[in-house]
Amino acid sequence: MNDTELRQAVNQFREKYGTSITFIAATSGMSREHLSRWLHNDSYLLSQELKVSIRQVIEK
Repeated sequence: MNDTELRQAVNQFREKYGTSITFIAATSGMSREHLSRWLHNDSYLLSQELKVSIRQVIEK
């Protein structure tokens, strides 16, 4: 899953369950600001480890 697909999956997860960015960030081990910047800025990068943890949160 590339960055664009993961961003879309996170946004779909937020819409479907009404989950906040803060909850997703906290459960994946990052700050809300870091996740928010990544979601809204295509040139902002995350480590592979954080992407895996985000994927695990939204797939549960």
